Amino acid sequence: MSRYATLDFSTEFMETFSRKDFGPRERRLLLKALQLLDADERHPSLRIHGLEGTLAGEVSVSASDSLRITFERLSGGRKLLLRCTRHYD
Repeated sequence: MSRYATLDFSTEFMETFSRKDFGPRERRLLLKALQLLDADERHPSLRIHGLEGTLAGEVSVSASDSLRITFERLSGGRKLLLRCTRHYD
């Protein structure tokens, strides 16, 4: 996944992305969200927001109504992708 200009992928992200319970449609939605996040994190469909509580400091974007991608902001506009999950997993 090195084709992205601003995204770095954690091991945990790669493990959660390759989970067998994500079907082909869900993977396509996640990949589309990654493209949008790389190009413009403020794209309205991503519904970007900071997390609170034990996940404070992390940021979440939506890949669909039920799929989320979380990341941390790094210096230079880069983002470290942490995990992809279903909402409230």
